[in-house]
Amino acid sequence: MTLWCIAIVGSLGAAEVSPAMEPSLPVRVVGAWEIAVGPGIIRVGERDVSIADPVQLAVDPPETRLVRDECYTDLPAFDSAAPGWRKGARLRPLITEECSATGLLDEATLRIKTGPGAAPVLTRGVDYELDPFWATFGRLESGNIARRQAVFVDYAYRPNRLDSVIVNAAGIVTRVPGAAGVGALRPPAVPDDAVVLANVWVPGFTDALTEDAVFPVLSDAPSPAPEAPVADRLLPNMLRKLRAGETVTIVAWGDSVTNGGGVGDDVNNWYQHQIAARLQARFPRARIRMLTAAWGGASSRLYLDAPPGGDHDFQRDVLDPKPDLVTIEFVNDAYLDEAGVQAHYGSILDRLRGIDAEVVLFTPHLVRPDWMGVNTENVRTDPRPYVTGLRRFAHEKNVALADTSARWCALWRQGIPYTTLLANAINHPDARGMALFSDAFMALLPEE
Repeated sequence: MTLWCIAIVGSLGAAEVSPAMEPSLPVRVVGAWEIAVGPGIIRVGERDVSIADPVQLAVDPPETRLVRDECYTDLPAFDSAAPGWRKGARLRPLITEECSATGLLDEATLRIKTGPGAAPVLTRGVDYELDPFWATFGRLESGNIARRQAVFVDYAYRPNRLDSVIVNAAGIVTRVPGAAGVGALRPPAVPDDAVVLANVWVPGFTDALTEDAVFPVLSDAPSPAPEAPVADRLLPNMLRKLRAGETVTIVAWGDSVTNGGGVGDDVNNWYQHQIAARLQARFPRARIRMLTAAWGGASSRLYLDAPPGGDHDFQRDVLDPKPDLVTIEFVNDAYLDEAGVQAHYGSILDRLRGIDAEVVLFTPHLVRPDWMGVNTENVRTDPRPYVTGLRRFAHEKNVALADTSARWCALWRQGIPYTTLLANAINHPDARGMALFSDAFMALLPEE
């Protein structure tokens, strides 16, 4: 089977389809929980290793974990109108930051009791309600659970896992199981003398492997490289100041991602502070003044429309610092279609150019599949009209585009399911995902 990749061309980020490198040793699904590797030849260290006949490997199904007598001392009322992760209490092992991992609870096993052990079981729909997909639950006001009454919960859940398939210099092919968990996951550590052929994604809700579960490792490159850096043409003022050793003021304007969602209070991992550190290292005589104007959960329109003098004030936060550069990151603008991008971002660009600020638009990272209208973690082309609209807008308006989306869509080439970089299992990138924003920005600059 021929695999395909997306090559990003120029500042537009238009897609060209080109054949990707085939894995040296193919890995394919041959049974519900079985894969086959080879035949083929692969370089391991200083020698070529030949696998003459396919090697079949068993893959462990998701682990079922049992929880007994988990105590909740003040169960909130169930809010059926709230987003799934806010409808009530979250089952603790499934918590991912402010959200919860989805689809991992075995709904039929949930029991809410008045006490531990064999205490009486309360009735769903009478005493409490449950959102099984989001694993959130709460008491019903008309039921038998009083405020501040302790309840005890039994249930089973199945966490996710990411395994690696490796071959060593002796030609031995094995599967290395990853650590089970929810939210962001990393591939398992492998021996130094082995080559990773593929990673196998085992989501907790699956009952059998599919071809989409196998992620061959095709390349170490994080994404196709842009045809040429554009800063000399589209960011000349910033670049001149950096080269001259002057102060450069940058405002990072955005939503919860710009506010560190996914990496918490460690500002060194925030993408804009990664950018500041990398600019400082490349231009040591310059002074990088990085300011953050971010509002978690907000769209750019909500920020623009916020009343002056409040916690979020576009004039005060973005325009008044007289920035040399404004970066714009709003995954929460992904509701916009192509036409909406042209109209909305056109007015933003007019205001920023009115203070002589240069602009870098970030295409957003990938979010949970169902929010993007797909049903796989193997996303190679961003399906969102918003992203297409940003690329078109940047091209037509001569705006620098840091194409983060393209880098997330290239994760499959490294054998990485992109959802394993989402710290809250929804839309907050972990430190690795934040670094892809930084990489996309730095690719705009010429090497010096």
